[in-house]
Amino acid sequence: MDKSQTIPVQSEFDVFMARMQAREMAREIGFDAMNQARIALATSSLACALRLGEMQQGQVTLNCLERAGDWGMRVDCTTASGVNGRAEPWAFADLKWLVDELVVKELPSNNVQVTLFALMPRYVEKRSSPDEKIRSD
Repeated sequence: MDKSQTIPVQSEFDVFMARMQAREMAREIGFDAMNQARIALATSSLACALRLGEMQQGQVTLNCLERAGDWGMRVDCTTASGVNGRAEPWAFADLKWLVDELVVKELPSNNVQVTLFALMPRYVEKRSSPDEKIRSD
């Protein structure tokens, strides 16, 4: 699945729309309801941590992801207004438990890009009998 969507963020309503679109894309990819909520929350929380739609303008880009045999979703939140663009690591500490990976990158012109990676969980195979060993992929 090759899908990408960019949401320009100029107001708090745009952050809300990015959250809804992140949840929808997670559903389309095949994430369960709990992980859809986790990805949507991480997306809007990150946008809020960057103060997108509040003090900053920017964008949220949602992408389907496939790497090293894993697949899932990539979310890039990027500031575009150059206002106080320094990224403090503590600002994103509460988001780390929601995603598999979080990468902060300082861009030219005092802007910041933060990327979230959410991978599909690898489920344990069902056992046909109580004595059969459980194997995870």
